[in-house]
Amino acid sequence: AFVRAVGSGEVAPYVRSAAAPEPQGGAVVELVGDSHAAAVGDAERDVLVQYYSPDCGHCRKLAPVWSRVAERLSESEGGEVVVAQMDMSANDALGFEPEGFPTLIFYPRTAKQGIEYDGSRDEHDIVQFVKDR
Repeated sequence: AFVRAVGSGEVAPYVRSAAAPEPQGGAVVELVGDSHAAAVGDAERDVLVQYYSPDCGHCRKLAPVWSRVAERLSESEGGEVVVAQMDMSANDALGFEPEGFPTLIFYPRTAKQGIEYDGSRDEHDIVQFVKDR
């Protein structure tokens, strides 16, 4: 009965979510399980998300690059691109399970299924990927 209720939408599936963080004032938005679907589904903005684990060395190495990407895109795209990140050790993204970390997914406002970025972890290349979409 329970499985049928979840499948039919009568009962919402459980989504692990950290508490929503206080606004940090930086260009990178921190998503949690409870805010993920609304953020990536925003029809008014493109959204670029880094799914990461705090224990991942590659993720820590990407952190300063990710901040610069967020600053460049917020300046050049007039706030129409949201650059976000989500700690997958504390949150679930319903319907999405990254194969490794960091995983970068671009959700354009016109195609919200997401496009995985698999290029270099270079600031210029990531920014260009978004601008080319």
